[in-house]
Amino acid sequence: MHANGDTEINFNRIRSKAVLKQVTQMINEVTNITETFPLAQGQTAEGLVDTVDAALVNFLESGHFVVSKCPIANKDPRSIEALREALRFVQDTGQIMVQRGRDFVRDSTSTEKRKVATLSGRSLLVAVAEFLILADSIDVKSIVDKVDELRDTVHRMLEADSKIEVDEQYKILVSLIEELDITVRRRAVDLVKPNQRDDLLAARSALRQIAPLLYTSQRTFVRHPEHEEAQKNRAYTAKEMNSALNALEAVLNGQQPEIIFSEYGRIGDLIDKIETFQNKIELERPGDYKGHLTRRELEGLVEEIVSGSASIADSGSTRDTRKQKIVDECNNLRQALQDLLSEYEKSVGQRQFTDDIPLGIAQVHKRTKDLRRHLRRAIVDHISDAFLDTRTFLILLIESAKEGHEENTKYRAQMFQEHANEIVEVARFSCQLSADKEGISVIQLTASQLERLAPQVSQAALLLCAEPSSKQAQENMESYKNMWFEKVGLLTTALDNITTLDDFLAVSEAHIVEDCERGIKGILENASTPEENAANCGVVDCAAGSIRGRALRVCDVVDAEMDFLRNSEYTETVKQAVKILRTQRVDEFAERASNLAYRQEATGLTWDADQKDNEMNEFINACTLVHDAVKDIRHALLMNRSMNDVDSDVEYEVEGPNAGNSDANRTIPEQENQQNLMRRLPEEEKQKIQAQIDIFRVTQNRFEREVAKWDETGNDIITLANNMCKIMMSMTEFTRGCGPLKTTMDVIRAAQEISLNGSKLNVLAKQISDASVDSRTKEDLLSYLPKITLYCQQLNICSKVKADITQIGNEMVVSALDSAMSLIQTARNLLDTVVQTVKAAYIASTKIGRKLNIEWRMAPPKKQPLVRPQKNSAIIRRASERRPLQPAKVLAEFTRNDIESGDFELNNQKRRVNGYS
Repeated sequence: MHANGDTEINFNRIRSKAVLKQVTQMINEVTNITETFPLAQGQTAEGLVDTVDAALVNFLESGHFVVSKCPIANKDPRSIEALREALRFVQDTGQIMVQRGRDFVRDSTSTEKRKVATLSGRSLLVAVAEFLILADSIDVKSIVDKVDELRDTVHRMLEADSKIEVDEQYKILVSLIEELDITVRRRAVDLVKPNQRDDLLAARSALRQIAPLLYTSQRTFVRHPEHEEAQKNRAYTAKEMNSALNALEAVLNGQQPEIIFSEYGRIGDLIDKIETFQNKIELERPGDYKGHLTRRELEGLVEEIVSGSASIADSGSTRDTRKQKIVDECNNLRQALQDLLSEYEKSVGQRQFTDDIPLGIAQVHKRTKDLRRHLRRAIVDHISDAFLDTRTFLILLIESAKEGHEENTKYRAQMFQEHANEIVEVARFSCQLSADKEGISVIQLTASQLERLAPQVSQAALLLCAEPSSKQAQENMESYKNMWFEKVGLLTTALDNITTLDDFLAVSEAHIVEDCERGIKGILENASTPEENAANCGVVDCAAGSIRGRALRVCDVVDAEMDFLRNSEYTETVKQAVKILRTQRVDEFAERASNLAYRQEATGLTWDADQKDNEMNEFINACTLVHDAVKDIRHALLMNRSMNDVDSDVEYEVEGPNAGNSDANRTIPEQENQQNLMRRLPEEEKQKIQAQIDIFRVTQNRFEREVAKWDETGNDIITLANNMCKIMMSMTEFTRGCGPLKTTMDVIRAAQEISLNGSKLNVLAKQISDASVDSRTKEDLLSYLPKITLYCQQLNICSKVKADITQIGNEMVVSALDSAMSLIQTARNLLDTVVQTVKAAYIASTKIGRKLNIEWRMAPPKKQPLVRPQKNSAIIRRASERRPLQPAKVLAEFTRNDIESGDFELNNQKRRVNGYS
């Protein structure tokens, strides 16, 4: 840097957080001299220069120590000399900086001396950065040397022609990997960029996993060099090992490896289009509608969504019923958009939107939500089928290989390859509707690894078939089998991770019903020959096996979910429901299904219609045991769920009087529990209330975009606004017969709390308007304050919601439509005014003449921990809550906070230096 006379730090060259930290510290100390800062009590300008001088002395001492202890001093003297030269340049520029800094602080009014001191400080910072970057590159070179040493050992191991030599080289290889592993993990913690960290640790993980496979493959090749299968296994493992080493070296040198783990985490086009569409349909004011331009853009997005949905619907494993639902929802979405566009066109020239606009927006959101649900369920259909049994194909293949049956082994190898292809295809298919970048990365990377591994598993089996008594062939097969099961297990966990438990249980229940129907057909099918009877027995046996497998998979998934929640009455209830399914219902079903299969095999040819009906009823009753137990698990899971949290098809509705009530244990006299009465409203009134709630949610979405983006810390306005929004959401839930509010008195108290918060919000907003020096922004803000007071008063009046019971004939009719509608409409008006007030308050805060105790900071993004912490209350996982994957465990030596803070600090220092320069 200094050789070319550069006076700016190239932050793109800084890859280490340790380097960034030291550069940051020096920037802070140097800029304190030349920039105007209020000095702390007891601090002097000369003292600032002394601080820089002391820091420089410490830096030089540390630098000399680093140079003297450099691990490559004997191997690369040119690099050491360059490091010494860089350190001397730091010393020279530092002395100049200290001298010119003293000149400046003695005459701080001199513009010329400020300029000279600034240039000197800039040169010092560049020199320090250059030395640190150079020292860091030497550290990297020492790690790369270890990679090269490991690569040479791999080469020697592949050249070995005896088992003894292979064993010796493998011991050296393991020792080098362990030594390199420690250094790589330490380096990963220190990397500034998260994607480089992910790529480095992914390469490290691949290196550790492939090493044992390389060992067994090479031993097998040495024993059976004449077999093509042994040659292919050896070539595969050698290529994977070299690929991992090359990736390590590339990332260490700041380059992109051939296989980039971080690049796998690209969100699918379909989910991206859906998110974009939902954001663009909401216009703030009539003037935002640009006629045919807006229409063409939104219609184009819908057609792209329909096209992506069609690819899922037309997939071979998509059920016909699901396909039809997807087609219907695509048409419904098109129609909802056309209705909304018509309303937008009617609003052109008006000052504000009518209620038909938010109602149309809500309808489009509803249709989009329904389409997304059916698409998700279609994908879960695929996952459920492909991952129902991931072990049998390989186990059967190995059994045939051990018996030495060549034709049977080749046939089962083909079946295994087809199964592997299906797993890989479904895994990639599942990423289309996920926005979880980390989960997608793991799925795509693991799928690619399985795609390359599957043919080699078959080759290992064919080799074992040719040499069934060979110990090396047996060990080789065992290694490939373990690797396959490990990777499939990781992929299964990753897929579970991006699949909501709601979708999984809904699909599992539906598939159990399908399997039951398939078994019934096998029982009722006429058979005139033993072969036909055997085929029918196979159908029944296959259906029974699928039901048993699906039930056990439900147990595994739900148990794993409960393991991540703190023990409570809720988790114990769910676990008990799972235990009943696993230890009682599945065993009873298996026994009854097995007995039925034996009877059919023995006497199926002689069954008459009555006997078939009896056997069919027996099979249905056995299936019902499992189906009801799965339903009991689902009900247990829904105990503490809000109705708003359940995105369900008609086959997955919330049931029970307390479903969706987080406060279900609270005892309320029946005559006072207005919430129960609200649930008994006529269906027509429920639909009208739901339409108003949909409009309220449009305003709620706007609130989340405009208000929830601000951090509550140090900003009471945002705190009050968020509290008001939460209470209003509870009030609207009450009109649907759910939520924490049970009685009219609960709603009245909630309205009083909103009024209290509204008064506090008015006071704070009034303080901002009084301090604002811009008359227009002050007027805008003041215009909203009376509206908050007005709507709070109206909400107090509307809060006296009470369902009236009228007896007509022998029927009791419940009615509360008018009061519920007024409550929701007033809440929406108040929430919309709160949004406008917050926006106006922020604008006014940027034009105030004095400092207020209100800080406007963007809320930090929600971070996903690598290891999910225990929760205080038990809730069901949604798509955003992820179980830690095995790669995440590998990455657990460092925290995401470190990486993110590194990025933040890097960007912050770029801004600081650019401003300083």
